[in-house]
Amino acid sequence: MSIYSIAVTALNSANVAIATTGHNIANVNTPGYRRQEAVLATNFAVRTGSGFIGQGVNATAVRRIYSGFLEQQVFRSEAQTAYMQRSAAAINQIDGVLGDRSAGLSQALQQFFAAWNSLANDPASTPARQGVLSAAESLSNSINIYGEYFRALQGGANAEIRSLVTRINADAAQIADLNRQISALQGSALQPPNDLLDQRDEALSQLNRLAGVTMVTNETGDYNVFVSGHALVLGGTANRLSAQPSPYDPTRVEVYAGASGAQLSVPGRIGGELGAIVDFRSRQLDPAQNTLGRIALSLSMQVNTLHQAGKDLTGAAGGLFFDDLTGLPQVHANSANTGTGFLSASVVDGALLTTSDYLLTYDGASYTLQRLADGTSWSGASLAGLSATEGFDLSLSGATAAGDSFLLRPTAAASYSMGVAITDYTLIAAAGGSAPAGAILDNTTALALAALQQDRTMMRGDNTFESAYALWVGEIGSAAAAAKANEVLYGNLLQQAEAAQQGVSGVNLDEEAANLIRFQHAYQAAAQLIKTANALFDTLLSIGR
Repeated sequence: MSIYSIAVTALNSANVAIATTGHNIANVNTPGYRRQEAVLATNFAVRTGSGFIGQGVNATAVRRIYSGFLEQQVFRSEAQTAYMQRSAAAINQIDGVLGDRSAGLSQALQQFFAAWNSLANDPASTPARQGVLSAAESLSNSINIYGEYFRALQGGANAEIRSLVTRINADAAQIADLNRQISALQGSALQPPNDLLDQRDEALSQLNRLAGVTMVTNETGDYNVFVSGHALVLGGTANRLSAQPSPYDPTRVEVYAGASGAQLSVPGRIGGELGAIVDFRSRQLDPAQNTLGRIALSLSMQVNTLHQAGKDLTGAAGGLFFDDLTGLPQVHANSANTGTGFLSASVVDGALLTTSDYLLTYDGASYTLQRLADGTSWSGASLAGLSATEGFDLSLSGATAAGDSFLLRPTAAASYSMGVAITDYTLIAAAGGSAPAGAILDNTTALALAALQQDRTMMRGDNTFESAYALWVGEIGSAAAAAKANEVLYGNLLQQAEAAQQGVSGVNLDEEAANLIRFQHAYQAAAQLIKTANALFDTLLSIGR
């Protein structure tokens, strides 16, 4: 091996090292980039009579600095953190509205019952009667505003689910494409394509934040990615998700595996941002709508019952005080039903109503009613008695077929609007039903309606209207506080995991600057070696002159 050859190997190796260092510096701010280093090794020595003489150096590889253990820690933490961040933001949308004690539903309820108290003190008073109508309008407006707000949140959840599914499909397609590129390059080259590996890991990281995926590496090094049991990426193939209307409620968007696969948007099955939206909708938003509907439905039923039993200023029997909430209960038939059965429901006891939805199924011989909030179920050959403890009755017309199912939402405040049926203060029934004609100072009905404020007619007789509302506000507040605490906790864990991962795989500019100087000196020394070899060669040539 000549001095020239050794010098050339030194120059080439130093050049590779300098280029690798420059690549690190150039990508210091590139998301997902892992630091690279040139791996140098001595060439095999030549055996001579004087011993083994070295043949220089060569750059055997450009290695990606990668710790599988640290990468897995980041992988787990980023999905959990994305879930907690999105959950906290979503729950705050409800907590921020309900937490306003100065202008919330609680104040409207207090003013409504206070107006009936004032009327009971002076049943013939025109201002007191106008006050009842004004307080009733304010109460119904508050309920309607909340209902409209929750409907808007449902629409926002639908839009967010569609957007996230689109992004998930794009990331899955990118991973599948990178799988194909990496497999092709690794099959034709001896060295791994480090930059493509980084791009694939970054795409996987983004997908993990969106859906909390599971990744398995196959025997060829491809990434196989799964979400909620669905194979989203298999090698070079991406299997799309789809956002489609629910088979029960076309206004509600669900996530499916492919165009006609299994429904994946089941609470607790998906992670990341998509899982946070799905869980928020089922665990906070749906119960919030149902809780509002239960308050509105129970209130209007009890007020109407008492009001219709009284007499107004003209001595006539009282009519409806609040408009009938004809939109409740909601019943949705599964679009896949093959029978002609039409299910309807009616509320019979507001005190027994829960905030749960229910699923009615028919297996060809018996019906099963399941309370979805806790899984409690009742079965029978007919509908009689199935819902006796839940506050509503069921009736069915037509013929159901085996496999048919129906979703019941007894108190879902999704389509109704609460209104005051009375516009004339003389029609307010303040007197009792047995009061004689012309007894305008009788306050029996007004007292009974005012007493509703303290009557425990909610939640199976355990709460008043106001305490039921306060309990709801407290539950949402606790959930929001817990979500915020989890957001901070998991955010800190992610920061620690990322710091540990960057400590190994991240680019340190100070370290790279030192490496640049070191490899520059090596390059200059190799060049000096060539200069020395030239001088020696010139000396040999001069001898022959």
